[in-house]
Amino acid sequence: MKKFEIRKEFFKLKSKGHTNNQCRKILRAQFNYEVNIRTLRRWTSKLDNEDWDLTDKSRKPKTVYYKITDEIKEKIVQVRNKTGWGENRISDELGIGHTSINKILRLNKLTNPPERKKKRVKYVRFAREHPNTMWQIDHSDQKVKDKWLISIIDDHSRFSIGLVAVNSVTTEVVTKILDDLIKNYGKPKQILSDNGSAYGSKSIHSRFDRWRRRRGIQHIRSSVHSPTTCGKIERLFQTIKKELSFSNSNLELFRRRYNYFRKHTSLEKRTPSEVYFA
Repeated sequence: MKKFEIRKEFFKLKSKGHTNNQCRKILRAQFNYEVNIRTLRRWTSKLDNEDWDLTDKSRKPKTVYYKITDEIKEKIVQVRNKTGWGENRISDELGIGHTSINKILRLNKLTNPPERKKKRVKYVRFAREHPNTMWQIDHSDQKVKDKWLISIIDDHSRFSIGLVAVNSVTTEVVTKILDDLIKNYGKPKQILSDNGSAYGSKSIHSRFDRWRRRRGIQHIRSSVHSPTTCGKIERLFQTIKKELSFSNSNLELFRRRYNYFRKHTSLEKRTPSEVYFA
């Protein structure tokens, strides 16, 4: 507060025509405060060039970097080993900057090996307004433990309706799975699939289409040569590839964790279950 009063008095003296040297002597006598000519010039320049309130700005850094304790480091490693999540997911869960998390994961050799760069695929982005308006269905391109994976998700919420390992992907297998899921979750208005033979290829008189017509379900096929229409389910298969081992390769355990604990950026940091059952 003393500095503020001294500066205020200095500019009052300057407004009366006193020189810097005269001001210095008056301030020394009045406040018992020694100030050199260079400082007085700096004060004058500062007032002329910026909106200065005569107080000193805090030297405290705008960004505060908190020390990452050994306990926090251990927690990060535990979450990574338990879930297989990357730095962004762990950051959301623990409220720690993803840069710090990445550094700790690298030090513990827990980062995923860099993937071979591919041409970025542009997915068709859309979402139905309500749960059970549309389900997406697809099967994996590669086998998992000698089984094909059939996945069904709700388009609105990304909720995994079903994730089933099968020996073969046929219309009979697919419709049996869908009937079981409808008993548990209700009937979707639409089903989106690719043009695979299990879903009737391009025919509107296939066994699959006869099945869905009897149940009053509309069948939407992805555009030819455009597999990215089913982008949400393709992303789920990528997540399965990265994180299934962290659920002891148990599909139902993975599905539960995915639905009830895994927050999605596209869902405003909510879980699929929070959106599906809202």
